[in-house]
Amino acid sequence: MSGDTLQLISEAMREMGLRYGFMEYVAQAGDALPATYFVGEYQEIEMGDESGEEDTIFILTGFSRENMIRLEQAKEKIKKCFPRNNGRVEKMASGTVAAVFYENSFPVPMENEELKKMQINLQVKEWKVEL
Repeated sequence: MSGDTLQLISEAMREMGLRYGFMEYVAQAGDALPATYFVGEYQEIEMGDESGEEDTIFILTGFSRENMIRLEQAKEKIKKCFPRNNGRVEKMASGTVAAVFYENSFPVPMENEELKKMQINLQVKEWKVEL
């Protein structure tokens, strides 16, 4: 997964007003951890053809010390930002084109009753455009 696409997802999360960190959420100096936030990671999928397309599953894990509805509301924002049928497609200055689609989500049970957790999976397709 390219750095450009990681930046695309980070900027989209910021645009949606969702607190986000890649691999870990780091609170700003002196700030407490927000009540609801997301952490992203990815898993690349090996491709068997020569198209140059790279497929990745991007995993957004949401945590909330509020109620589960906060994570459901965030999920709806993410679904609108990365629509399932046509995705969010962008061409970066490097020539990389990325298409990001909402794939699915599910709540994750936690032993700690105060903490709510949800996993949201995005499908990412990337390819390099040679001009």
